[in-house]
Amino acid sequence: MAIAGLNNQCCTYANNLYQRTTKSSDSFMGIMSTTSEKVEKQTAGETIGFGTIIEPNSNVGWCMKAKYAEKSTPENPVVYVETNYGGETVAYNINVNDVDPGNASRLEIFALASYADDQRIGCGSTFGTYNTLNNFETMAIHNGYFGKYVESASTWEQFTNEKLNWEDACRQLTDLFYNCNDLLQYKYGKGIMDMFSKYPAV
Repeated sequence: MAIAGLNNQCCTYANNLYQRTTKSSDSFMGIMSTTSEKVEKQTAGETIGFGTIIEPNSNVGWCMKAKYAEKSTPENPVVYVETNYGGETVAYNINVNDVDPGNASRLEIFALASYADDQRIGCGSTFGTYNTLNNFETMAIHNGYFGKYVESASTWEQFTNEKLNWEDACRQLTDLFYNCNDLLQYKYGKGIMDMFSKYPAV
């Protein structure tokens, strides 16, 4: 996925630690988690999160927004995510308590980050937890922290289906930020790790 990278002193350090990213020539065969459910468009509700999905090798960005699903409750929060990717409106409900940061899609992470910011348990960064995780994703891919990273899949397949170990990648990045004295990104990393520690809820 094409995502804006971090512009800080740690980038040079991280690039020096670059490990070859595994490319796959096989088709990506992801399966949407039971945590996520495709639903009809929901008009009611206040937006709690915004994001953009950028098409590779283009300047085209598709918007997505998050709000609480109509069936959401404080005990069992459900986040509704809607996007116009490809010019077609599609929507999903994500059960926040079931999101596993050790094995989550980008769709699930967007829903979790939107919920976390609304509940003030996110990382506290200026542009929100999801934006910070987008930046972290770029560094994690370049440093091989996600292990096998599939490049042959479409952006939308990757966003909805590809499962990544965000918890492990963020742990390694947080250590990296500490070692290169990037204390602001280290603080954000610690905040994300604290958030991740609450999920999946038991």
